Amino acid sequence: MNSVVIEPQVLRSLHRSELRKRILMYLNEIYPSATYLSEIARVIGSDPSNVRGALVGLGNRYNNESSLVYLGLVEEISRNGFKYYRLTEYGKRVVDYLREYHRYYRRFL
Repeated sequence: MNSVVIEPQVLRSLHRSELRKRILMYLNEIYPSATYLSEIARVIGSDPSNVRGALVGLGNRYNNESSLVYLGLVEEISRNGFKYYRLTEYGKRVVDYLREYHRYYRRFL
């Protein structure tokens, strides 16, 4: 398997939230383009407030330290008063690692 260093808190955050994984996978599909929160919510079939929580944190349900932006997987871009989200290079490497990881371990299941 590829030797990518991924912080343990990143893996923990992703394993604890299917929503975070779905957001990452969608942003990976449109990489390097950025998109806005409601578009992400529409495409992955989730409520915008839950997507916001997964991206940047939202009270107790989605703490900031587990958010995709805080972990450096997604960047928030402000343009003309609007916020857009794009996968970072690190986020891209994490997605590639997760895909390779699942492909490797599926052989044993």
